[in-house]
Amino acid sequence: MSPFFFGTSERRIFGVYEPATSGTSGKRAAVFCYPWGAEYIYAHRTIRQLAVKLSTAGFHTLRFDFFGTGDSAGDLTDADLAGWENDVESAIEEIRDISGVSQVTLIGMRLGATIAASVAAKYPRTVDRLILWDPIVSGEEYLRQFDVIPQKLLNTRHCLSTDSKSSYEIQGFPLTMNMMRGFHSIDLGAWISPPSTRTLMLLTEPLPFHERFFPILAGRDPGSLEIETIAATRPWLESSASAGGTPVDVILRIVNWLG
Repeated sequence: MSPFFFGTSERRIFGVYEPATSGTSGKRAAVFCYPWGAEYIYAHRTIRQLAVKLSTAGFHTLRFDFFGTGDSAGDLTDADLAGWENDVESAIEEIRDISGVSQVTLIGMRLGATIAASVAAKYPRTVDRLILWDPIVSGEEYLRQFDVIPQKLLNTRHCLSTDSKSSYEIQGFPLTMNMMRGFHSIDLGAWISPPSTRTLMLLTEPLPFHERFFPILAGRDPGSLEIETIAATRPWLESSASAGGTPVDVILRIVNWLG
């Protein structure tokens, strides 16, 4: 395990590189995209365990903190989704330089999955596989679960007209208007509709708005998009029932699917 910084002097990103285990082919690479806010804290251990598993399976892996989060530079109040997409692109180039591998797998959880899908749609020749672990399908639906946001700001028009310096706090993390506008721009269906990158969407909590993806299956090449439901612990949640638990079945499914 090698912690280091990459990116630019203005946007220093903290990453952790795990080389492919000796004796494996070492010809594949994966970049991990964390959730946002408190979900990042709770899911950190699970992402690390998945990275270790893939390392032993022959993957060079890179997990990193988005700008303004974790040990990366910057303040969360200066972050936005567009900038985080740029961080993913930087991480892809970094793991390619380190490993010598030309194509990279993106693995994201929650908001990290949604960001990964957006990047994969832009770079289908570079991203060979995409794994979406309970992605945020609708930014508006995601924001509705937090009572601190005024109802009118869940409407895109009101959100766009509000002072960009306004912010709210969700589970101890600031949510700026710029970030909120990023949530309103989420269109996961559009990003995964073109039959480009082979994609696995794993759902531990099927929700009504997931149903919009099933018609997409009919328009995809066989095997290019798979949607699976797995009853498992949701590592991004803090609860007495799941605290410290690891969704082993999900981790093994990811490793086997990539194998």
